[in-house]
Amino acid sequence: MDAAANVVDQLKAATPRFDGGNLAPVAGIPMIGLVFVGRLNDVADTWADCAEILRGVLEKDGGKLFKVAENYRAANERTVTAIEKTDPWKTAS
Repeated sequence: MDAAANVVDQLKAATPRFDGGNLAPVAGIPMIGLVFVGRLNDVADTWADCAEILRGVLEKDGGKLFKVAENYRAANERTVTAIEKTDPWKTAS
């Protein structure tokens, strides 16, 4: 899980954000460009916040995630087996 947390952190760091010098391509249409840049920066900020939360979960609670997955898999296998045994409409093949 630590490797996954590192990848999330790298993606967070690589998320583009538009600041002063990056605005040259949209400088021709200032109003539209600024609204567009503002929206892109909002998306980048939201991704950064989510990536920080996900990284924390992967680092601190990775073992719990594996345990939950194991419990879910075991419960699902037992449920399917029980249903198959008690299904009166199931035909023998």
